[in-house]
Amino acid sequence: MISIILAAGRGTRLRPLSFYIPKILLPVRGVPLVSYLLRNLDGLDIETSYIVASENIEMIERYVEKTGIKDVKVLKGLGWETGGDLSIALEEISSPVDTVVMNGDLITDIKISEMYEFHKKNKPLSTISVFEIDDLNEAKRFGRIRMDSDGLITEFKEKAATDEKLPAKVNTGFYILDRKLIEMRPDYLPVRKFRLEQEFLPRLAREGALYGFVSEVGYWWDVGTIDSYMEAEKFMINNRRVIPPEG
Repeated sequence: MISIILAAGRGTRLRPLSFYIPKILLPVRGVPLVSYLLRNLDGLDIETSYIVASENIEMIERYVEKTGIKDVKVLKGLGWETGGDLSIALEEISSPVDTVVMNGDLITDIKISEMYEFHKKNKPLSTISVFEIDDLNEAKRFGRIRMDSDGLITEFKEKAATDEKLPAKVNTGFYILDRKLIEMRPDYLPVRKFRLEQEFLPRLAREGALYGFVSEVGYWWDVGTIDSYMEAEKFMINNRRVIPPEG
């Protein structure tokens, strides 16, 4: 298995912080975002984790080198949205294995190892992590999902309609791509600019090839804006008495 962290966005909503520090290295309670993401992989046999970045690549490489994080490599993306940068990475890696994909601005306690067991049991082309949310305004920000009792996703909407009932099942930004899909990559993930949430995931749902794993989530933060970044910082301060070590 490999993992890919999508961190090629310019981080414009995090300025001025992102002028000086790549978003993937921004600390939340003293720990860089990348360290939180790598912890979500505990329990999986990951050969290499790749960080896809479009700016400050040398700074990220220096961080990986100086901190001694093992089996992590940095790849250059073009800022072609989630789909385009993932396609660029897969083209360069060229390895048909099960692949974990993570959006690069998330802090959560989701256990991807449990999600992977679910994926291997059902054997779809892709599995995404799902959780329920009760706030309609928040639900509208994320991909809203309809799924049956077995986890088969029957519909994926990038934005939720305002007249739909709560709670809403939403996309958390963690994906497993089966090696079967990786082998068919040029068809599903062409090397061009596009968003996974707009094209790739809705297509898989239409084809009956996308499953959702409902994750038990203690906390989940999208730290892509200054406000959400500060909220995550306050949450971790109030709920964690000791700053966790890196690695």
